[in-house]
Amino acid sequence: MAKKRITQREIGFIQGIVYAAALQADWGADAYDIISESNFKVEDIRKYAEDCDLQKLEDVLERIESSPGEV
Repeated sequence: MAKKRITQREIGFIQGIVYAAALQADWGADAYDIISESNFKVEDIRKYAEDCDLQKLEDVLERIESSPGEV
């Protein structure tokens, strides 16, 4: 199966989701739900999101990667 090419719109959506989740993390809330419910692959999130936001969400991304059947 050919790999689906990600669009600029999807990249912008990934960045928005991660930004919102990073804000949640800043306020002490669990950002797991917003990231996991987005249904984007962690590899795409890591590739397209801003580094400053990813740093705040590293534990969330690791939790998602460690339970691949849930997303």
